[in-house]
This record gives sequence, C-alpha cells and structure tokens, in this order.
Amino acid sequence: MSTEDGKINTGAPKAIDLLRQQKLLRNVADDVIEETSRHIRYRRFSKREFVVHKGDAGSSLLMLMSGRLQVIALSEDGREVGLNFVEPGDYFGELSIIDGGPRSASIIATTESVVGFLPKAEAQALFFRNPAVVEALLQRLCRTIRQASNYRSMLGLTRAYSRVYSVLEASVRKSAGDLMTIENLPNQQAIAIMANVSRETVSRAIRSLIDGQVIERDYRRLIVRNAALLAKLARGEAELQLHAKAMGERTGAGHPPVPESPEADSSRVEKSRRPTGAVETD
Repeated sequence: MSTEDGKINTGAPKAIDLLRQQKLLRNVADDVIEETSRHIRYRRFSKREFVVHKGDAGSSLLMLMSGRLQVIALSEDGREVGLNFVEPGDYFGELSIIDGGPRSASIIATTESVVGFLPKAEAQALFFRNPAVVEALLQRLCRTIRQASNYRSMLGLTRAYSRVYSVLEASVRKSAGDLMTIENLPNQQAIAIMANVSRETVSRAIRSLIDGQVIERDYRRLIVRNAALLAKLARGEAELQLHAKAMGERTGAGHPPVPESPEADSSRVEKSRRPTGAVETD
C-alpha cells in the first residue's frame, strides 16, 4: 500500500476543527473548510515511518494534523540525516500540485503523526478559487525563494566557518521576552550537509561561538547572546573580533590560548588529514 492509501476515522467535527488550524486555511470561509473536509483523507504514521519519498509522484497536498515530521537528506555514506521539522498546521507537497513534478524531498514521522491527504484535483480547486489560499501560497513561495537565494550566497562564502555561522544565523528566532534563540538545533551532521563542510568543522565553529560568548547551549537549543556579531560572522566578517573574545574568555577561565584563528586551525587540521594533492571542499 502506498503512503497515500488508507483512512482513519477522525470524526467530522474534530476534522473540521483541525482544518481550521491549518496555516493554509486560516483565512478562508467555513464553507470552503467544510468542502475540503469532504475530500481529505487521513492516515496515521508510526515513528520513523516514511510519509513521502523523494521522487514519488505528487498526487496529493499534505497537511499535518498532529505529531511531528522531519525532512531528511542522505549523507555521502548513505545515512539518513534530519533537516528541518514539519509541525502541526504546516502543509507540504504544494509544488507537485502546482507544477506536476515529483516530490522534492523525503519526509519521515519523528513521532506518531496524523497527516491529511487532499487529492490533486481538489487541491487545485482550493488554490484557484480562493484568493486567501493563493496569498498564503505566494507568501510561502517568496520565503522559499529568499531562503534559496540566501543559501546560494552562503555557499559562495570561501570560509568554512562562515558557512556554518550562516546556517546558524538563518535559524535564529525571537522567543518570549525578546530572547534570540535557535530552537530544535539540527544535529551536527545535518548542519554539515547544509553548509557543505565536515562535521568536525561544525563542532569547532560552534565551540568558537560558545568560547566567544556569542551563543550558549540550553539543552536542545542555543541562546544567542550577541546576534549582531553572529550576523557579521555569517557574512564572513569579524573573525578577529570573535577570536579576541574567545581568547579572553578561555584565558580568564584558565584554559590555554586558542589557536591564532579558528579558521586557520580548522584548515590545518583538515588539510593534515588529506593526502598530498587532495582538493579541499570545505
């Protein structure tokens, strides 16, 4: 059975209430939600079960009703690496509905989750007949284009550490009390894939930020103590400023001085592991 087969019984009133909480449907009339509820099918996914596979035909628009999903990529050695999360109220699969192309990414359930599948014909009708839905789609596509543009700019940075800083800076959000945080921090292998660096480089770059008092760890999140400096570092600037802060912090705490610069140290360590003539990719 494909991942888009099968139903579960959510109950009509409950299903309509869940649909009202969907980001795509927040500003549509009740009759549109009721019409959508007549066509949407629901499926429950177990933890670690694939919801969609990259390259599959996109025959439905998907909406997460409950649980949590994660977009995954494959590392060079074939391991699955988790990237960004999909939270309740999020939707995905709209690109395949719009252009008819295959799924652009694989997504798995990280907890038991319920996903709604709206068939392509009904999803297209929802798009074409409701200006509020079109506006939500356009805003999302604009964000996606901006993120892609920022990602290309990040990959153009020559310094490996700067690319790591750029990935982190793009994930900063304002929390309660105007606290700047990076929530649900991806693992280091995921950051390495996004920044096109080694996992060891990610570890050293994060350590340099902690030593420089730019960020601090708080369980599964990072608290950003110096957002302005992080932004400069993400643009490839202020390396010497970070080095000076890190050296002062480590010396004051009784640690030995840090190397002359984090980037130079990273370069020396990684080059020493490569055979002569190897091409540096970080």
